[in-house]
Amino acid sequence: MKKFLRSAFYRLGPRTRRVVRRVVVLPLDLWTLLRHGGRPSYAGIPLPLPGEVFTGGGDFLANGLLFKAHFTGLGGLRPDERVLDIGSGLGRMAIPLTDYLTRPDAYEGFDVVREAVDLCTRRITSRYPGFRFTWVPLHNDLYTASGSRAAEFTFPYPDADFDFAWATSVFTHMDRDEVARYLAETRRVMRPGGRFLATFFLMDSEAERASQGGTYGFPVQRNGVWYMDPEVVGANVAFRPRRRRVHGPRGRLVGRRNPFWPLERPWRNHPRLSGRGAAARLAGKVGEGSKVGETGSLVRGCSQLVFVNGYFI
Repeated sequence: MKKFLRSAFYRLGPRTRRVVRRVVVLPLDLWTLLRHGGRPSYAGIPLPLPGEVFTGGGDFLANGLLFKAHFTGLGGLRPDERVLDIGSGLGRMAIPLTDYLTRPDAYEGFDVVREAVDLCTRRITSRYPGFRFTWVPLHNDLYTASGSRAAEFTFPYPDADFDFAWATSVFTHMDRDEVARYLAETRRVMRPGGRFLATFFLMDSEAERASQGGTYGFPVQRNGVWYMDPEVVGANVAFRPRRRRVHGPRGRLVGRRNPFWPLERPWRNHPRLSGRGAAARLAGKVGEGSKVGETGSLVRGCSQLVFVNGYFI
């Protein structure tokens, strides 16, 4: 039944999907308003109601706070650094950082959904002018009905502009050539020594076995890329990881796994894929009847968090 409903949902247009979600989740929205005596907020910013959220599931604020901990813990994000949010959505990552980042130009975010950018500008930028959001008219069949090709997109920022960047629940909805372009652009706008965190669906052999026949599988495979839906490419996308040995300046083995290695030129300065052992293990393993989260064990399972420190691509 879940598979059928999901397939029917994806047959709708992007804007219609958001309207249907608002209607279906309306009881939860009303319960949220009653329970909190109004719309919940964080740092004075009104939070989206569950029905307004069109990017992923789970608790909106809790997920944002979780990644804030990753940014500061795994990534060493400092309050005085300038950051880039690739796919800013409704501000899930931005809102928890409003009481942490201190620069007057601390944050830049962009997204393909214009309504989300307008909402973030009204709710966040009006209170925190150092947080700016930009709409980019790109096509993604999950979120937009028209626009330019993401595989040819140039980020609207100069070279070496940011200390830290992330793409959470972004590459999980993009095809291989689009991800490769975004990675190249991310490299361009990062300063020397910058850090980048991204989430992927990685379809290794274990994840492939676990997803077969499950309610949250990737049944369509084309050229080493797995898709949840045969027609809506952006519904969910998984990539086959390729194991490569990555060595640091003194020959020390510092990481493995880069699913896009064959698509880019050799890395000029090799990355450090930093998981810090058990500290990098997150929730979200693939399993029968369970939903895959973008973040998971750094080493096993379909969901992967990849952290790149220093120059990359």
